[in-house]
Parts: sequence; structure tokens; C-alpha cells
Amino acid sequence: MGGMREAFNVVWELVLMSSCRLRPFVRMFLLFCLLAMICQQIPLHGLKLDVNGETTLASNGSIDLYTQKEPYSGKGPDMPSDAFGPGEVVILYALVAYDDVPLQNLIVTFHVQSPDNTSFTLAAETEASGIATINFTIPQKCVNESGVFGTWFVRGSILIEDQVFQDTLAFDVDWIVKLVSVRTIDENLTYRTSFGIEGDVGLEITLRSIVMTMKSTTLAIVIQDELNVPVNYSEIPDFRVQPNEKLIFLYYKLYIPKWAHIGKAEAIVSAFTAPVNENGVPYCPPVSAGFTIVPYEPRTITFHDVAIVNVAPSAESVEVSQLVNIDVVIQNEGTDVESFNVSAYHDDVSIGTLQITTLAPYSHMTLDFTFDTSTVDVGNYTIIVSIPYSVDEADTTDNVFVDGIIEVKPPLPPIHDIAITDIQISYNRIYIGELLQINVSVTNKGTETEAFNVSTYYDLSLIETLQVSALAPNTQTTLIFVWNTSSVKENFYQISASATLPSDIDVSDNTFIDGIVRIMARPPLPPIHDVAVSSVSPSKTIVYIGEVVKIYVVVKNEGSHRESFNVTAFYDSNATGRLFVNGLQPGSEIPLVFYWNTRNVAEGNYTLSAEASIVPGEVDFEDNSLIDGDIWIKPWVFPPAWEIPKWLLALLLLAVFIGTCLIAVFALLWRRERKKKGQMDSQPASSEVKPYKEVGLKRSKTCNACGKEFPEAYTFCPYCFTFHGKDYE
Repeated sequence: MGGMREAFNVVWELVLMSSCRLRPFVRMFLLFCLLAMICQQIPLHGLKLDVNGETTLASNGSIDLYTQKEPYSGKGPDMPSDAFGPGEVVILYALVAYDDVPLQNLIVTFHVQSPDNTSFTLAAETEASGIATINFTIPQKCVNESGVFGTWFVRGSILIEDQVFQDTLAFDVDWIVKLVSVRTIDENLTYRTSFGIEGDVGLEITLRSIVMTMKSTTLAIVIQDELNVPVNYSEIPDFRVQPNEKLIFLYYKLYIPKWAHIGKAEAIVSAFTAPVNENGVPYCPPVSAGFTIVPYEPRTITFHDVAIVNVAPSAESVEVSQLVNIDVVIQNEGTDVESFNVSAYHDDVSIGTLQITTLAPYSHMTLDFTFDTSTVDVGNYTIIVSIPYSVDEADTTDNVFVDGIIEVKPPLPPIHDIAITDIQISYNRIYIGELLQINVSVTNKGTETEAFNVSTYYDLSLIETLQVSALAPNTQTTLIFVWNTSSVKENFYQISASATLPSDIDVSDNTFIDGIVRIMARPPLPPIHDVAVSSVSPSKTIVYIGEVVKIYVVVKNEGSHRESFNVTAFYDSNATGRLFVNGLQPGSEIPLVFYWNTRNVAEGNYTLSAEASIVPGEVDFEDNSLIDGDIWIKPWVFPPAWEIPKWLLALLLLAVFIGTCLIAVFALLWRRERKKKGQMDSQPASSEVKPYKEVGLKRSKTCNACGKEFPEAYTFCPYCFTFHGKDYE
């Protein structure tokens, strides 16, 4: 709006400025535009001329108040919002626009009035979206509930160019789910105040919800006897409560145990947002009913009650032959498992009947009916869902649910219309051989799902063709094309996209021209001279004075030309050696080995480094040197056993072991030989005893009886069992 007004003022000033150096045809064009605005009184974005010739804003401004309570937030002029409960935060939004264009940085006034006519005012500034936001909390506790409960009114005001625009909003505040009453009844639904011990007590619980959507609550029911001792407790989770303050009658029973105290008792009912063990909080204050526990006439109570809680069609307006899905929520509000039929109708004509075989007490179920509009004429139809009444049903007021009107309209002819709405390219200038990404956005503006091809071009040459298999009505998709420019000559090219659909009713938007892309030849790279030291590492980090340490250095040619240069290795600032690298190819690296004799080096820690000399034309000197780390030079300690190579140490130990074994074997053989010789020398010459014989390394003797040889260790001959005693001692 402000931009258009400024444009008008600019045109007006240009026309009036006598010193403006404009060509005659330009002045004529400006006068023609101004005359068109004045004669037609076209208030571009709200601009018009008043009788005094001044520009004013036309009354096309708007403000819309609403809350966070979707789907009934109060959007629209003077529309109400869904209800709030005590302690709940109310968020108020005000959308300010002019000719449907959001207005920013305007102050909105929110005037809030409570049911007792007390009020307060808040203000907020609109953001870039044109929305101003405030919030406040409904009081949790109040001495006079009439000051909180009831209808709250909000008025939003905005000043746009000396004109005030307003919108109003109303919402109710009360307990979201309210327990209205509870009374004790018998099986005939008759009010009763005395119930026998070891029998049932019947309860009729009445509740309602003030919001416009279905609510879920958890009901907790407890019986306390005359001593305030809870004698029985039960909980009904996820009970569905119908919206819009419809009274719900729930029938329940609790057993009175035999240990309950005879006398006065009380049934207490509470409603929670969720089960207590899931951090549920109360919706409202509890309700209670008193009765008397007597020692006689125990009763067995049963209640039958089923209800239609909600009916939700998938659409309120359809074309002939379209299907309407109808979701129906039913609930068992009695004490027994129920079986029954549920029927849906459009007016008096049946849509279908579904059978429920088992529905547990206080549980709910969602049924799905399908309304086929191909069998009906154009017109309005009322959806009705019903459950047949049973003979002993406690509450029949919720067996029929009338949802509303479904409009069946004549079918529209199919519309085939696709459009390319946008092209985005990754670069406006690229070099030959690079890839250009082209994003093409395509929208289906028709009523049918379409399949078609989309092609992209540079000038008249095809880049690529992609297929869209199924684009639903009123949806958009983005296709990604990649153009490889390797075979394209240097030039300026126009990028475009085209979609083909034979039955398209509007082909003017099937082609989209994006703009110009410049394809350039890549310039030759300038010569690069750059050498670098890649790594420096010693053969070991602990060295004894006098040892020779190997220093491994890797240098690399990071330029584009062959290079020859010197490389020097250092410990601290002392050079250990210099090597010459001759003709290192671009991108190549070479390992170098320096030998550092530490004979004349003092004990201590030294830092190793290497430096490559600067080659002619080199500009990057930072990587010509590299510092590795510390190396420790220690004094020589004899013997440095830990410095002997492990393989040599193992070889020495093995040699010692083998030598020891050989010496032991030779000593044993030598000892046996001496012993044998001594025994032969001391043996008496007798014809009855035969000399010993050697069997391997063992000694044997000959039996005097059978003449067979056997080991010396035996006392008896193992062949004839002749006793020989201790022989040859």
C-alpha cells in the first residue's frame, strides 16, 4: 500500500516539476497514467483523490481477531472462539491487512471484558506477517465465580490512515468438562437412598462439555462408608463427552463389600484430563451423593445404554458420483457387554447398516460408512445415524444423531491444465565442462491427475527430458535437470523449459523462459612454483649419545613445474645435513633420509625440523619448513641391555640353551662310560654269572636258569620267574 502511494506521489511530482529534464513523450505518458487514476478513481492499494485533490486511503483495511483454539478459533468477522477453562492461557491474534496485503509495524489495541464487566486493555505491534499477538491467563481461583465464568468479549482496533477498523470476538469460560450431578438409583432407574451390604449401589452420573469438539475424560468413582473409609473404587478411562453442552447420562454400579461399616455412606465422582497415574489433573470439582448402607436386601444391578457420540463426514460439499466417508463414534455407557446394529441414512434413505457384536462397558468404537452420491440427485442431504432402542435401555436420547447437511453438486467437466511456474538455475556464468543444475517447478492447475514430459533447452537445443508419472490436481512438483556443458561452445545461451499435455486447455503457461547463462572458456592457469615439506620423523625418539639417528623427511612439489631445490634437516637450530632434490615433478613427493651422528651432542631434548629452499617464483613460503617434535638424547649406560635388538637377544638365549643341553648330554654319557668301566674291572671271574650287556643306554643281565636277557632292574626273571636277589652290587 505504502509503495503504491509513493509511486503516485512520484508521478505527481514529476509532472509538476518544470525543471525536470524529461523527454516530451515521457511527460505525455506520465500525464496519461495520472489522468487514468483520477478519472477512474482507481485506489491502487487504497489510494484515491478526495474533493480537495489530496490522496486518502480507501476503506479496504481489515482486522481479524482469533485465538489458538483450532478449528473453532474465531477467524472471520465477529466470529466466536471455542471455550476456555480456569487457569488456561488465552492467546489472541489480530491479523491486519489492506486489500489482503499484511501490514507491518502497526499498533493493535486489544480490549478484553470479563463477565462481571471489569476490563483491561493490551497493545501489540504487527509483525511482517501482519499479525499482532498478546496472551493472558484466565484466573484459576476467584471468590466470585461469576467474575470468571461466563462469556468474555474482546474488541480489537487498528488505525490505518485516520480510519479505525475493528473486529470482535467472544468466548465462554467455565469448567471444560463439568460434573453436573450424581444420584443413587436402583436397577429400575428409581432414586434410592439405601442399599444392602454385599450388593450393588447404582449411580446415574450427569456431565457435560462446553467446548465445540469432543473431549475425553477419565472418571474416578469411590464409595466411603460412615468412617470415611474407601470401601470400593473404580476408574473409567478415555470416556468420550459430546460437545456443545449436551447433557451426558452415564450409568454405573459399585459393589459394597461385607466389611463396609453399616450406616451413612457417600459416592464421590471426579473427572480428570487423563488417568491419575499418567499425571491427569481435575477438569472440575467433584460431585457426591449420600446414601445408607443397610445389612439387608443386597441388590444386583445391571444397566444397558449405548450412545452415538459423534458423526463426522469427510466433506460438506461434493460433486455427484464422489464418495463421502462418514466416521461414526459409538460408546457403551452401561454396565454390560452389548451387541446391536448401527444404521446410517441420508434423509430417509439407508446408506448402510453395520453390526456390533461385542462392545465392552464404557468403551467406544469408530465405524466407517460410505455415502455413494452417484445414486442421488443434485441437492442437500441430511446425514442421520441411529441405534435401535432396547427394551430396558436407560437413556434413549443419544441413540439418534443428526449431523448436518451435505451438498451434492452437479459434476464439473474435467479440466486438464498444467503450468511451468518457475525455473531456478545454480549459476548465471560457468566454464565449459562444468555442470549446471536447473530446477523446474510444475503445477497441476486442472482437476485430473496428469502424466506428462518436461524438457529443458539451451536456446533450441535439448538438455534433458524427464517424465512426471502422476501429478495430482492442485499440487506442485520440482524436477531437477543437470546440463553437462563439456560439448558446448563459449557463448550466451537462453534456458527454457516446456511441458507437453495434448488436452491442456491453456498452453500459454506450458513454456517458461528463465534467462541467459554465459558459458565461458576456462582461462589458462598461471604458473605455480611451490615446494613443501610434508613430514619429518626420526627413526626413534630415545637415543644414546654416540648413536646414529635416521631422520626421514618427505618433500612435495605442490606447483605446476618441475623443481630442483635443497633440503636441510635440523636439530634445534643446528643443521644435521643437506640433500639436493633434482627435477621433482609437479604433484610428486620424494622421501629423504638424513643420518645424524649424536657422538658430540650433549644430553637433552632436541626439536627436529626440515626446510626446503625457496624456488624461483615461489610465493607460499609457510610450508617450506616443518617442525616435527622432540627427541631425547641420553648418556650411554653399559650394558644397555634394553637397546639390544630383540631378535639378537633371542638368538643368544637359544644358543646358550642348546650349548647347555649338549654339555649335559656329553657329561651324562661320559659318567656312564666311566661307571661301566669300573663295574667291568671289579666284576669277579666266574662262569656262572655272565657279563652285563648294554641295550641302548640301559643295562641288562642274563638269567642263570633260562639263559634269557632281561633288564637289570628286575629281581625276578620275567620269563621263568627265577629269583636272582641283588645282583652285581
